[in-house]
Amino acid sequence: MSTTPTVWAGLDPSKREAFTRSINVAGAGSVLVQNFTNRIIQQLSIREFGALGTMDRKPGSGSAAIINRRTTSAMAVGDVWVADTDALVESTGTYAQATFSYATLATRGKVTRKMRARGRSYIDILAEEMMQKADDFNESLESAIFVGDSGASGDANMMNGLLTLINAVSGQVVAQTSAAAGSSLTLAKLDEAIDTVRGAGNRSDLVIYGSFKGIRKLNAALQAQQQFINEVEIAAGFRVRTYDGIPLVVSTGMRDDLGWSGTAVTKLGGESTNPTTALVVVNKRFAYLEELTPMTMMPLATTDSQFDQFDIYWDGAVVLANTKGASILGGIAST
Repeated sequence: MSTTPTVWAGLDPSKREAFTRSINVAGAGSVLVQNFTNRIIQQLSIREFGALGTMDRKPGSGSAAIINRRTTSAMAVGDVWVADTDALVESTGTYAQATFSYATLATRGKVTRKMRARGRSYIDILAEEMMQKADDFNESLESAIFVGDSGASGDANMMNGLLTLINAVSGQVVAQTSAAAGSSLTLAKLDEAIDTVRGAGNRSDLVIYGSFKGIRKLNAALQAQQQFINEVEIAAGFRVRTYDGIPLVVSTGMRDDLGWSGTAVTKLGGESTNPTTALVVVNKRFAYLEELTPMTMMPLATTDSQFDQFDIYWDGAVVLANTKGASILGGIAST
């Protein structure tokens, strides 16, 4: 079978013979072949922006999102069921404010003038870099939605993510196991985590977030007759599988190397000895993104003939308006 390229099919016989001869003499004629470079630039990453695509977004103002919360009052049976002549016992709820400070995520891109000129016949390099840089930016934001931590173990300029916020609330972390290494996911524990969330009876308000591995663990926990046979359409027209009517959304922002104490998530990444993952159950009415400045891409004025630059920035916070509005099923073994 001939290995001679067919690019010479339109040549006249004499030129075709010369071309064939040069190609076949120790490959010397390979310099005559014009290589074609595919115009699609492949982004070497696997990213699922599940939270960014499904969490509600609300406009913000001021320096922080401020939420008023009420703690229920005691309604003891002996105090509220009274005889005709009994005096009523006062029991008033208590009020407090919670503050979620806006944090800024920002980055800058740069492309040289010469590079743009050299690549002009191939692609608009600046436009391509801006598009792919936006993908990098969204990955950082998606990750922070789950593992953001402005405390001692994180970055003071960072916003707090769902794991940090829920972890700080008593009763909202359901332990799959007390073992630091975690264990296999069970549906009974997932049901417990769902029931812990306020408004869980209305499944349309809920969503379950997990990593690829976390959602696979849930799939493995189902019996054969319980396989995902239902799908639901969520934001942007995506159709996803459901568990008990609740959408299952994959996010690469959720980590598979969480540290687990047996009762709480102790490390938001980097655990190598006993890595675990988690599922986060969210009622979108109570947990959402509040944005002071939506994601903005701004080309910068040219101050140096050698470069074209642009900035991307976002100001906002993850808000857990109701402490009962989300839960964590933690201690799911990653191995």
